[in-house]
Order: sequence, then structure tokens, then C-alpha cells
Amino acid sequence: MKSAHYLFAFFILLSSLSAVENPPQVKSPTAITKQDVLSVVNGEFQLGGQRFAEISFNKFDLFWAMHDELLAGRELNADNAIVQSQDKALKNLRQLGFRSVRVFAMPPGANLAEKFSDPKEHRMIFEALDKMVELCELHGIGLVWSLCCGTFTNDEIHLKELVADRENANRKVLYEYLDFVIDRYKHSPAVLMWEIHNELTLNADIGIYNGHRTPTLKEVAVFYDDVAKHIKKRDPLRLVNNGGSNPRESQWNLHLGNGWKVDTVQEQAKCFRLLFKDSAVDVIDIHFYPNQGKGVTLARSNGRPDVIGLADYMRMAARNGKPMIVGEIGRLAVSRENVAVWQEAPNYFETFADKDAAMPWVQSLLDDIIKAKVPLSYWWTYQSDREMDKNNPQRFDISLERNPELVKAVAEANKRLKKELRIPN
Repeated sequence: MKSAHYLFAFFILLSSLSAVENPPQVKSPTAITKQDVLSVVNGEFQLGGQRFAEISFNKFDLFWAMHDELLAGRELNADNAIVQSQDKALKNLRQLGFRSVRVFAMPPGANLAEKFSDPKEHRMIFEALDKMVELCELHGIGLVWSLCCGTFTNDEIHLKELVADRENANRKVLYEYLDFVIDRYKHSPAVLMWEIHNELTLNADIGIYNGHRTPTLKEVAVFYDDVAKHIKKRDPLRLVNNGGSNPRESQWNLHLGNGWKVDTVQEQAKCFRLLFKDSAVDVIDIHFYPNQGKGVTLARSNGRPDVIGLADYMRMAARNGKPMIVGEIGRLAVSRENVAVWQEAPNYFETFADKDAAMPWVQSLLDDIIKAKVPLSYWWTYQSDREMDKNNPQRFDISLERNPELVKAVAEANKRLKKELRIPN
């Protein structure tokens, strides 16, 4: 009975989508070619016919903030304070030399199939996306566009079913959504690269989590391959990345059913091979938050701890024949209530507002990116217009208004990376 119910719901969805009155399709004045989007030539990124590398920022609130304005009943016109704020942020980033940002381009939370099928919500989503693309085109900023494919779940179809069952109703809705989004925006030079989903690997092999069934690592690998192939059918020009994160410290042992036993470096390499070696995914994305450390603490075969850092991940990616990016990187401010961190690093920082304390830790991680020659990375994060962040002393974001010294440190590191890789600014 449930399968019949979902099939009926799916046909209702298709009918509702055909009835939705959408704004005109976003189009570029000239045809998009391979040179207009990010590509890989001889193992290196290229953009505009030139080698490309960058240390830039996540701008996770770019879509979210404008979507929230529409939810509140406010128009996204030139007088809207949030539109003005986001426009200014993109202008500032471009003036500092940044050419790309990474974004989450769907509303947060699950049940995206339901949101996508609701005519009112559908219009708001694409009005906000249209404005996002418009602003990025205006300022010459490219998007690493997270499609948020793992959010097509609900109370019946959990992540396990979405990822592992190609025939479930929400997988079909996901593909309808991909076709709609890609056809709508693939003509824009603002879209540099598509991303499948944020940190899907962290859900692998952890059983029931918050009452929801989760997939295995093998099922995640097949899902990556399926979705990447579907994206490429619609847009053969652009690269596809997985969306992070780096494997959990126990990822391989969880996959084998050994529980939370810490992996060795060799076992982590097996995770990479399973996920990416034979996959249609073009670019391996990890996320890297070492905070007070230098990397992720693992176990050697003799039981002694080992630390895996950016250079190690770069080698793992190379062994699978694919370039690596770091979709999220940063050191996060930590409250003094987290005693363990402060015992290990008494000179750590509690807030980015304390620029003198934060700067050495920011600078050292930027130095590590350059030393490892990571070609593309996105600091978490530039600016946030969310109310929940404004009075949070551990807020993650930095901006020219709040802590310009830290932003300029990232901008200077971006220049140093290009110099290291012999790429003109």
C-alpha cells in the first residue's frame, strides 16, 4: 500500500511542477564553453584557458538569507537590506581577488522533495536562486554549487532508502529536481562546478541515527556514481565533486562492522578507493577542521597514534587519479568550557573577535594549505546574516566589517598559493 501511495504522490508532484509558474530561465548572453567552467587538464584545474587555484570562502548564507526574506514576505528588490548585504559581500570578495565561493543552494533540513513539489515554496526557492546567480554574475564570482541531494528524505524514506534504492519515489523526485536545476542554470557562467551533497560520508555505517536509517559506505559510493552520471547527462561540461567530508576516524572499521575502532592511514586509503576509484565523480572533496591540531589522529598498525594531514589526503586523491579540493577548511573558535582543547592548547582562541589570539592559528592553517599545494579550498566562512549567529561569541564567520585583518590574511594566502603554483593573480 505504501508503494502505491508513493507512486501516486510522485504523479501528483509531476503535475504540480508542470503547473508552477516560474520566472524566466536564467541565461547567459553567450554560449557556455568548457573554458567558462572549471575543468581538469593534465591533473590541474583550468578556468578561462588558464591554470586555476584559489583559497577562497564558503558563503553558505548567500542563498539561505535571501530565501528567508521571501519566507518572511519581503521582496528581493534593490531596497531589501539582505540583498544589499549579500551584494556588498560579493563585491568585497571580488575586490580582494577571489573568483569563487562555495554555497548550499537549497533550504536547510530534510523533506526537500516536499518543498520542491509545493508550488509556493518552489517559486521562492527559484526566485532566491535566480537572485543568487544574478549577483554572482554581476560581480564575476563563480559558484561551487552544492545541490544538497541527500535532503530528499522524509519520515518514510530515510537516507538509507534514498541512497541505496534506485527505485524509491524520492530518488525519482531527486532526478526531476536535478534536471530542473541544471537545465535552468547550466547556461550561466556563474556555475563553476556541481557538488552532490554536503558530508554524506559522515552518515555511512552508523546504523540508526536520530531515528533514521543510514546507508553503508558502499551504498554511498554507488549513490555518488549514480548521481554524478545523471548530472553529466544534463551538463557534460562541468565537473562534479562529492561534497566532503574526509572519512571519519573509524570509517573503514565501521564499514567492516568492527565498531568505532580507529582506522590506520592504510584503512582510510581504502575508503578513498571504494568511494572514488571507479566513480563518475571527477573531483574528491574533503573537509578539514584540525582546530588546535595538525590533522586527524588515526592509529598505526602497531597501535601508536598517527596524524593524517592535507598532504596525506592529496596523495590519496592522486592515487585514485583525481584532483582534490577542500570544500570546507578552518579553525573554529572554542569556548573555554571545552577543557580538553584548552589543556592541549592554552593559547587557543575563544572568539574570532579576539583577532590577536585567532590570527596565529588562522595563519598557520593557511600556511599548511600552501605547503601541501591544495589547488582549491574554501575557508569556513565569510559573513553570516543569520540572526542565530549575531550574538554567538563562537560564531564561525569572519568579514571585512568584523575582523578585516583575518579576511585579508586569507586574501594574502590566496596570492601566495598562486605564486607557489606559478599561476598569475
